[in-house]
Amino acid sequence: MKKSKLDTNPGISAHTFSGVRGYADDFSAISSIKAADISRMKREVYPVGDEKPHAGLLRQIFLYFPGTFILFFASFGAGIIFMELAVYSRGPLDLPDNYPLQLAIITAIILAGSLMTWAGLGDLKNKKHFAIPASLLATGAIFGAATKAAASISDLADKMLDDFNYLIYLLPLALVIPILANNIVERLTEKSPD
Repeated sequence: MKKSKLDTNPGISAHTFSGVRGYADDFSAISSIKAADISRMKREVYPVGDEKPHAGLLRQIFLYFPGTFILFFASFGAGIIFMELAVYSRGPLDLPDNYPLQLAIITAIILAGSLMTWAGLGDLKNKKHFAIPASLLATGAIFGAATKAAASISDLADKMLDDFNYLIYLLPLALVIPILANNIVERLTEKSPD
């Protein structure tokens, strides 16, 4: 094993904390660095293919927040529709004539919101990150079904069904649930890689 030698240069060690500069010879190593070495060091520290530091923030602003908003409210409405059809036995005759078109539009909105949420917070290449929009879909559908069920006994739930402006109070919950799902997926991915 190679022994290391302790540097006992009094020019640096005596004046290190006093603010007085050492001798000019002490900084000769710094002056010999060439510009080519500095650019090589920068490439090693910041590889060319790395993501920019603000890209994650921009993805969250332009993809995650609108996608969460769309997906939560669409799944909330889907939960209400499910309760209408399954629990309260609203028959297919009560549905509007163009309900296949409306169902196709709602499905497209839910798919777009899922992709926006998935791309905004997770990684589209990692299939395990589908838990992010799935958690939001489940949360919205559960709250929609619970609100529809509680509408007969609660004035607030009835107001939520009549006026969607009251749903804005649930939006912070809708923003937190996917982040928690992402953290759980990341922990599970670290423990058991593919």
